[in-house]
Amino acid sequence: MNLGNPDHPVGGLAVPRPAGVEIRPLGREDLAEALALLRELHGLPDADAAPYRDGYDAFVNDVDAAPFLAVADGRAVGFIGFAFRRRLNHATFEGWVGDLVVTEAYRGRGIGRALLAAAIAEWRLRGGHQVMLEVGHERTAARSLYEAAGFVNQGKYFEIGPIRSRGIELSADVEIRPIADEDADFEAVTRLLAELGRPAPSEERLPALRRTYAAHVAREDTGSLLATLEGTPVGFVSLEMRHPFYTLAPQAWIPDLIVAEAARGRDIGAALLDAALAESIRRGAYAAALESGHQRAVAHRLYEAAGMSDVGSFYTLVR
Repeated sequence: MNLGNPDHPVGGLAVPRPAGVEIRPLGREDLAEALALLRELHGLPDADAAPYRDGYDAFVNDVDAAPFLAVADGRAVGFIGFAFRRRLNHATFEGWVGDLVVTEAYRGRGIGRALLAAAIAEWRLRGGHQVMLEVGHERTAARSLYEAAGFVNQGKYFEIGPIRSRGIELSADVEIRPIADEDADFEAVTRLLAELGRPAPSEERLPALRRTYAAHVAREDTGSLLATLEGTPVGFVSLEMRHPFYTLAPQAWIPDLIVAEAARGRDIGAALLDAALAESIRRGAYAAALESGHQRAVAHRLYEAAGMSDVGSFYTLVR
């Protein structure tokens, strides 16, 4: 987070805020208050804060995180969890709103709007290509807030928890394996993602995309997989572990799932998804989630067949 010059605030610190409300960066001393707000949002039981300290400190100290706390009448009344993340086939960062909550007694005062504006200001300052968030079907007020801020509903948000794997078997000429930090795998993944609709690489952008790919492969919290047919790459699923500080287990996130058109109809997509779910179980994830565009009806049926539920929508704000 860029705190800037306190006499000339920038980013999230420069946005207007409601009278009597302070919007400030989340600090290490805010663990108990932040946990209470997130438990209110997600309906989680009260618990000792101590086991959550390490995850919370990692979040607060992350250079790619920009969370804010709203304070009124001497107490924490709102929170936004905002972070920057890399996406394969993108040369710039994506912003992600993981959580936005205002305690019930303080709603209707513009606090949620100010918190969201702070996150958007941080994103604009850093130069990302878009902001993404997910929201449940039942959260009608939140949907209205996001749409008023310029976010567009792009499709469905699926989730499964606890995670189940079906053990799908494939023909002998199909192999599913982890991706490697090799040029051949990079080129295959980049090509498949372009077919999915991600930005097609240009010569100018290739070095940045290659660095993003190498960093993705090297991370301990990723487990992305490539499917080959008779040795030729034909499918890809990306898998990352998200670590909300208010849970003790990760959430698996599946940003991308694609099978080349020529290889469809052989259950490769179902097998890639099942392999990603099996890897998520192995890593101790409490749930797995993914987003899917409105037009991807065939993919929606595949996710539902795997036991995933349509629990909400995902929204984006683009430059």
